[in-house]
Amino acid sequence: MRRFSILFFLFVLLQSQDSNAQDFMGWPSFDSAPDNVKHPETGTEAGRSKKAPPPHKQIEWQPWKDMRIYRYRTGSRYAGHGNWEHYLTLESRENVRFSEISYGSAKASDVTLSSSNPVAKIVLLLPTASHWEWKASSTPPPQ
Repeated sequence: MRRFSILFFLFVLLQSQDSNAQDFMGWPSFDSAPDNVKHPETGTEAGRSKKAPPPHKQIEWQPWKDMRIYRYRTGSRYAGHGNWEHYLTLESRENVRFSEISYGSAKASDVTLSSSNPVAKIVLLLPTASHWEWKASSTPPPQ
């Protein structure tokens, strides 16, 4: 009889408890990872053993932009000490001359592209952000 009364007392005590008390609300949720563990581009959880390379080692490229007779893309990466490397890649199968190439106050020399030299890559080091500017013109083929 004594065992029955103890069990009955425990049963009544547990029934009178708030149902949230048995849900372990203070425990962490293992279903989601903190934001600093998730991969920033895809939102998926990154492996803990792999470390992403430092951001200053990666060039952040913009998508290709098609013009009539050429296409280009720009990119940049932090070079350290407050400086940024700014990239411009030009591509054309036709004879095109690029002049007055600049990124802010930094200037680059003129470039001529042709079917034998279809790609040019220009890198300028500058501490400030600006935008690329250039003039493109078709040139007659060499004779």
